[in-house]
Amino acid sequence: MDQAIYQSAVEMSSVVELRQYTMQPGGRDKLIGMFEDRFVEGQEAAGMRVLGQFRDARDPNRFVWMRGFRDMPSRADSLQSFYGGPVWQKDRDAANATMVDASDVLLLRPIDGADVSLARRMTSLMVATVYLLNAPVNDEFVRFFKERVAPVMAATGAPPIATFRTEYAENNFPKLPIRADNAFVWFAAYESAGEYDRHLARLWESKAWSGARPELATRLVSDPVQLQLAPTQYSLKRNVEPYQFTLERTGGLHDFDFLPGTWHLDNWRLKKRGVGSHEWDEFPSTSKGQVLMGGVVNVDENDFPTKGWSGVTVRHFDLERRQWSIYWINNRDGKMQLPVVGGFDGDIGLFYGDDVDEGRPIKVVFKWTKLGPDAARWEQSFSYDDGKTWETNWMNVLTRKP
Repeated sequence: MDQAIYQSAVEMSSVVELRQYTMQPGGRDKLIGMFEDRFVEGQEAAGMRVLGQFRDARDPNRFVWMRGFRDMPSRADSLQSFYGGPVWQKDRDAANATMVDASDVLLLRPIDGADVSLARRMTSLMVATVYLLNAPVNDEFVRFFKERVAPVMAATGAPPIATFRTEYAENNFPKLPIRADNAFVWFAAYESAGEYDRHLARLWESKAWSGARPELATRLVSDPVQLQLAPTQYSLKRNVEPYQFTLERTGGLHDFDFLPGTWHLDNWRLKKRGVGSHEWDEFPSTSKGQVLMGGVVNVDENDFPTKGWSGVTVRHFDLERRQWSIYWINNRDGKMQLPVVGGFDGDIGLFYGDDVDEGRPIKVVFKWTKLGPDAARWEQSFSYDDGKTWETNWMNVLTRKP
């Protein structure tokens, strides 16, 4: 889509709607087209915050999306403004004709603060797990999830990136129905369906999950529901931070304090770089990390058993510049590559540098995403046109080993 991406002025959302629509055959993409051409901008101009639009990866006739509100009073005002305004009135008949049912709606509130944007965390597959409880969602259940469930999910490759529970305030816009459920919803992000499948396989082998799962089941009225959600390209473009090459990005001394320990890595690497290939080589590796000199230096040793090679990453922090430099050395040629420099902003770390790829000058970016204490994601992208476009050519997901 060539239009500019409209960004909401609403920065925080203490109330969120998770909306699931059953569509007429072929109606989903028609609605998505209208939605992203007009309805996103119209809703955000009315004071809402559209958090993401998704195709259900398992049901071609299901459209899922989320929107947020500053609070309950502003929810009523924003909904009245949009649904009573010209944008919706003009296209409502065409939009409603694409739907079979639009009443599957959960009214939620975020558990950890009001900033629930999936920006910078959105990947090609988002999985929303919905627990319907046999009692109101209270602080005791939240503690149970954080202490018994979330660590198991993180250890098996699915750290929760956003968690919600039912907002029990009265529906103050009754024209749009909401479900009267005791719901707890959490999201995880994956690079591919294969990564999700590997998480499930590790989960069912987990002894910790064998202990926590029966206790969870006693609190539920039905089996958990997993919504496998593929963000629309519009959502990905809107929610993924674009790379902006700079050698001035800074960070903090303790950015890599999560690194010590032994990690299992699932790797995906393009078979051919810089030619528009979409063929990926998938392989495992292990990494052992340690932090030295009070955090100023850290190293990790990486072994790729199916490839027959290994490497070491060395990072050091310039205290005056407040910037990391990252170097890679492999045992195939023993050469230290040119560094990338940068740092973390929250859970996202970006590190840029200049290099050469098979004789072609390139710009390089490493992107780190912290996914809790026991998981992380790393991506490497090259630009062959001075930073105008980027091709991701290597990704891996790190899961801490006991």
